[in-house]
Amino acid sequence: MRALVTGVSGFVGGHLSEHLFASGDQVVGISKSGRWPADLAEIGRSARIERFDLLEDDPADLAALIRRKQPEAIYHLAAQSNPQASMADPRGTWALNLGGALNLLEAVKAAGLEQSPRIVLVGSGVCYGSPAPEHVPVSESCPLRPNNPYAASKAAADLLGIQNHLTDKLDVVVVRPFNHAGPRQSPRYVLATLAQQVVEVEQGRKECVEVGNLEVVRDYTDVRDVVRGYRMLAERGRAGEVYNLGSGLGLKLTDAVRRLTELAARPIEVRVDPARVRPVDLPLLVADPSKIKAETGWAPIYSIDQTLKDMLESFRGAARS
Repeated sequence: MRALVTGVSGFVGGHLSEHLFASGDQVVGISKSGRWPADLAEIGRSARIERFDLLEDDPADLAALIRRKQPEAIYHLAAQSNPQASMADPRGTWALNLGGALNLLEAVKAAGLEQSPRIVLVGSGVCYGSPAPEHVPVSESCPLRPNNPYAASKAAADLLGIQNHLTDKLDVVVVRPFNHAGPRQSPRYVLATLAQQVVEVEQGRKECVEVGNLEVVRDYTDVRDVVRGYRMLAERGRAGEVYNLGSGLGLKLTDAVRRLTELAARPIEVRVDPARVRPVDLPLLVADPSKIKAETGWAPIYSIDQTLKDMLESFRGAARS
């Protein structure tokens, strides 16, 4: 399969590219920088990356690229993907998350391909906000109640994709992944920052692991399972449909910290840091993944323990390099 990946040089983009290569696909990626980061340099030997800014560059150039490459599947990952950062920059978040999706979809139409490529439009489970108890675990029929600019802009992009399917016959599938984690994730995200701190304590560079609210419950899926789900939707998902992607299991952050400290090479002290307690923190968000399982056969392979172990090894390896 010929694949085009937006935001290819990011955390998920790197893992998706690796999975696509392993599946025998040809991959072309676009990113604002047009460069692979150092830790993804190996991927650059197999995937071509082109510099393109979804907001600043001429959409006609993107349409020309699509005409040239004739992708059979487009995975739209490019986004401002941090909910907390979106609170500090709501305009920038809306511009990229909604405007970037609009420019991509318009470019696909302008490319004038004989058959629309399958467009896997990546949204987010946080679009559901804090669901009422009767909606947990969260199915695709749960009302959207986003409570930050990231979630709201992602919800709007989902609707834009559905509208383009209905009015312009674009072959769009919307996927709403819930929390995901894995090796190479930025410490801007909670499991990654916990794993990084454990490694820093192991190495004597930090006294303790500092945490925020550990009572929240999240549905964590390994990023390697997530990208496998994306490709399965590219092959088997139904156009115009929305699919939640998550493990279906809730993980309390208290348990995540306990598991990480049990995997550590030395005893780890944990302290609550009031500065890490978020002003808006959903208490419980767990996916109902029955639709994607029934329609594609997807199911997670990696356990949370394996994910956490691999994250620790990733940070240990980065510290040694």
